[in-house]
Amino acid sequence: MNTTHDTRTLAEIFLFFFELSPNCFKKFLNTRMVIKHTKEQAKLIVDGSLQAFGLPWGMKTDPKIIQAVIEEFKLDDFKTDNKQFNKLFKEIVSRPQELSPLFDNITKGIISKHPAIIEFAELALKNNWFKQSKYVIKSVHVMYLLEILTATMCNSHQFFIEVQGHYRKKEQQLGLDTIRLFKTFINALNISPNFFDIAKSFSIDPLLIYFKIQRGLNKSHLTKNESKKLYKQKKINYVEYKLLSPIQKNHVERINQLVRINIYEAGITEYKKGLKNNAISAHVLSEDLIINPPYTIFKKKSVLPENSTDVFYKVITEEESLFPVIKLSQKWVSLYTAWNMTFVLGNLNDLEIIFPKLLIPSIIDAESENFIGARIISLWLTVNHTIFRKSEKKEIYGPDNKIEMAEAWSIINKKYAFELADQEIHEDSELLLKNYNRFFAHPVFNLFKIAKIFIFGK
Repeated sequence: MNTTHDTRTLAEIFLFFFELSPNCFKKFLNTRMVIKHTKEQAKLIVDGSLQAFGLPWGMKTDPKIIQAVIEEFKLDDFKTDNKQFNKLFKEIVSRPQELSPLFDNITKGIISKHPAIIEFAELALKNNWFKQSKYVIKSVHVMYLLEILTATMCNSHQFFIEVQGHYRKKEQQLGLDTIRLFKTFINALNISPNFFDIAKSFSIDPLLIYFKIQRGLNKSHLTKNESKKLYKQKKINYVEYKLLSPIQKNHVERINQLVRINIYEAGITEYKKGLKNNAISAHVLSEDLIINPPYTIFKKKSVLPENSTDVFYKVITEEESLFPVIKLSQKWVSLYTAWNMTFVLGNLNDLEIIFPKLLIPSIIDAESENFIGARIISLWLTVNHTIFRKSEKKEIYGPDNKIEMAEAWSIINKKYAFELADQEIHEDSELLLKNYNRFFAHPVFNLFKIAKIFIFGK
């Protein structure tokens, strides 16, 4: 066999194909290779996106919209002993607030940490997908309030307890009390027939209870007898009991299992709706947690966006608070964020109140070890916001081409999923797809297997 001749022939075919159809060839490369942008290029893309959405850097909040958002969040009757929060609340409903610190934080976070978002935004600008809308303006105001709530809950255990208690009462008024799981499930079906809406609230609430109790301890975890006592007194449900019970090796691996369930809930939903490319990212994210289980501890620290210079964060971090430190790679966090944004775009309505949970500075610019803790809090707040809206039979459907955008974004995410799998799971694309197809051949059954391990152990 003439190796030199064969190699030359392949090279000639390669060059011929490129010369014949360079756009086609570049399109093929773009589906396989991640695109590296400089910081200057990324900044231009983010600035262009803000302009396309009609969000100038000098923009200020509208107190009337803020007041409406507060009422939607069911916080108009919220009481807290947090003086800084009370002062800020009075200010934001009485006069416009500068949004440039929020935009600056988000911009720095996206540029420094989220290449898949930059790549999608560049594509969206080329296709003229980003549009000005009253819902975009509303979303910015939701984002502003959600960041205040999330950041303060991350840094003040007392405030965390106050908000959690306030929302628990609001949920109970709707017939939702996770201590009574079956009755709550039936009542939840009356609010929303969408299984994903119900599953999400059932899987997030226990993590908030876990955070609440764990942050209030002066020891690593409750004893088995202490957990049993809380369960018998009906202060926690069975899932919360399992989270709080010490298990072999590291009791916080329960969080790991529940996060995997949370990811696969969404992955199965999008797979069944035809967004199979994005479900690949869900699979990689979940499997990475098995191969590289994150080291997790609770420790006293300030939790704030890495690139922030906003004085707001200095005010709320005067005293350090216990917080779950879950050590994940930035590549995992970046893929998770882009994957979840794509899932939201392609599968959910009410985008103007759901998208902010992923774009606020405490999430988009989080230290990777703070990401899961802050993410759970922002998600829990958003799930409650969504439930309140659905209970009033309101729903905003979003742009007509959202599936087209989600499919394009999922192809971008898949490249980063392959990269993560290669670097952290040590699976090539062939093995990755084989394992992905095996899981999604019987997705619900395999999800129940994970849930079984969570409840009963291996």
